[in-house]
Amino acid sequence: MRPSWESLLDGSLSTLATDGVCTDLEVKTRGKTILDATGGHAGVEMRMAVAYTEGVRKRGLDLTRFVDITSANAAKILGLYPQKGVIAVGSDADLAVLDTNVDRRITASDLHEADYTPWEGYRVAAWPSMTVLRGTVMVEDRKLLAGPGGSLLKQRVSSDVLNRPAC
Repeated sequence: MRPSWESLLDGSLSTLATDGVCTDLEVKTRGKTILDATGGHAGVEMRMAVAYTEGVRKRGLDLTRFVDITSANAAKILGLYPQKGVIAVGSDADLAVLDTNVDRRITASDLHEADYTPWEGYRVAAWPSMTVLRGTVMVEDRKLLAGPGGSLLKQRVSSDVLNRPAC
């Protein structure tokens, strides 16, 4: 098996995701074996900044491919495209805006989901500056501007994915 970044760069792997589980450090570390361990890690807030840094900045990933692996392809796989995963008339206008003129280290105090981060001390070249949900600015410059919103959409694995061989 090839390393995942190589597969993301050459197109043989189509999307990037995290195994995010928002827990505090006590819950995450209380398990003693694989049978009682809490899966995932507190990382969804940093996913885009880390992906940009590792993919675009360090490996030269094209920005269009970055959008594909972080948004568009997942929407296509789950049958939500073009409602999700594209900026277009009639689409939902859900956006994550990154400031790519950043050089900073991640700390747990930067995050909102848990009291720790596995990315502690990792230097990123991007930082989320705005989140837009269906055209409404939800967060800007780390300030929450709107209350809970959104709706759960029915997902289905697209027929294109179901009709091809698994590799």
